[in-house]
Amino acid sequence: MTPKDRIKLCGLICLLPAALVAARLFYLQTFRHSELTNKAERRIYTQTAENTLRGRILDHNGVVLAESLRTYAVAVSKKNVNDFDALAKALADTLGLKSADIKKMWRDKKNFFYVKKRVSPIEYERLEKRLRAEKLLGVEIEPEYTRIYPYDGIAQDILGAVNSKNKGLSGIELMYNKDLSEEFESRRVKRARRGGIIYDKSQLIIPETADIYLTIDAMGQYYVETALKQYAERYKVNSAFAIVQDSKNGNILAAASYPALDGRALPFQFSYEPGSTFKTIAIAAALDTGAIKATDVVSMDDNKWTISGITIRDRQNKPYLTISEILEVSSNIGSAKIAHNLGAKTMFAYIKKFGFGIRSNVAFLGEQGGILREHTRWRPVDTAKAGYGYTISATGVQLVSAYSAIANGGTLMAAHLVDRVKFSNGKELVLAKPMRIRRVVSEDTAAKMTKFLQNVVELGTGKPARIPGYSVAGKTGTTEKLAQDGKYGRDMHIASFCGFVPASQPRFTILVVLDEPEKALFGSVSANIFADIASKFLTLYAVAPDAQAAKGV
Repeated sequence: MTPKDRIKLCGLICLLPAALVAARLFYLQTFRHSELTNKAERRIYTQTAENTLRGRILDHNGVVLAESLRTYAVAVSKKNVNDFDALAKALADTLGLKSADIKKMWRDKKNFFYVKKRVSPIEYERLEKRLRAEKLLGVEIEPEYTRIYPYDGIAQDILGAVNSKNKGLSGIELMYNKDLSEEFESRRVKRARRGGIIYDKSQLIIPETADIYLTIDAMGQYYVETALKQYAERYKVNSAFAIVQDSKNGNILAAASYPALDGRALPFQFSYEPGSTFKTIAIAAALDTGAIKATDVVSMDDNKWTISGITIRDRQNKPYLTISEILEVSSNIGSAKIAHNLGAKTMFAYIKKFGFGIRSNVAFLGEQGGILREHTRWRPVDTAKAGYGYTISATGVQLVSAYSAIANGGTLMAAHLVDRVKFSNGKELVLAKPMRIRRVVSEDTAAKMTKFLQNVVELGTGKPARIPGYSVAGKTGTTEKLAQDGKYGRDMHIASFCGFVPASQPRFTILVVLDEPEKALFGSVSANIFADIASKFLTLYAVAPDAQAAKGV
């Protein structure tokens, strides 16, 4: 072989590796291009559909009741892990987990698994530093938002709840889900070597969500929930609720349920026979139509009055009662006679005027409208029983609104729970504008009823509702509940009290309802709770004592 041939051979030998590499590259880029490109993109890019920032829910003073906090979901991709033992220790140390639990997940899962969700920003920073310092791979970190309720469940029955994807499930969270949240499609983003997500500027999204302001007062709500829970547990009730309304404009200042469950707001969803608290409605209707005068007296018929074969009984020792005394001693016979004399058609008309038989303006999810049959289907005894709150059913918001109508001089105002919606562009939609629905009784009738209800508290069954320095107007109520056999159970009661304060210039109308207290305490225990709640609100709003309280009624 000549020297020239040897040089050519050496040249060919030198070119052979390069040719093989070129051939390999040609093969990979031509025949496996799509496969390898997809594989590389899966390692570099990922699809994210993170839940976005959700709008806040606040009380009418701007106190935040619900907001979203930036958190993270930490996961492990087994195939990308370079040192599992070190990684397991790092995850355990920074996220407050046990190494044994992480190792068990490693054994049980095929490739990808979440180690912990709702990781706080502080935990996230600790983990990032640890991963960088020890050059650990295989961790994937997904940003998310977690819904928090700063005041430990205050108004939870009204606020409701969200799911893991920040979608409203109940309560205000569901009612205003479209305003509070915004839907985004999943995005293709780059994933950093140690699991974080890298966004392009074009992918950064500013969510256009709204804040919901409620009419409730957070501090007042706390007072109501605390008092309700204390008494409900003391008397071992099945359930209970209380609602506080601004007597003048109809705004709901507090609404509490016991036990408190997400989205189960009993003041709007629980329908019951209101019992003696409804005597106020019957007597107001009779006064307003002139069917009775404030000075009239009613015979008690020896505490037994029979109508349509049904005997109505009383427990008091006077042969005659004045209109005021009928309310003071809570006479069923007196109220039944007044309703019967008023007549089914007129009684029904006033019940409708006071807002019963139809859902309130609040329109809370699951809100009931109560039961009110057409008067044409009433028997004479049905009309009589309606006079003391049987044969019909009502909700708390209906009854408290009816009492507010008497408190403010005779006008039924629309009840409001949501004050306003504030959008991200700065615009506001005001929902709680004072709205007069109708005049239900004259100012003169309202004034007379207020005086009668003051007498109930000063002289009658409502004495536990008295508050030193303030005049109080209200009415106790006790209702026997229907048992499973369709008969009223003598040991199954609903105890209630509804009233307003100060009676001379009403600010707050309050209803308290206890479902089956352990002891037959009638409405007196509810009157106690009323006084407790009312005292707190009078102090909270710095309402001055009224002159009438010192003089008596």
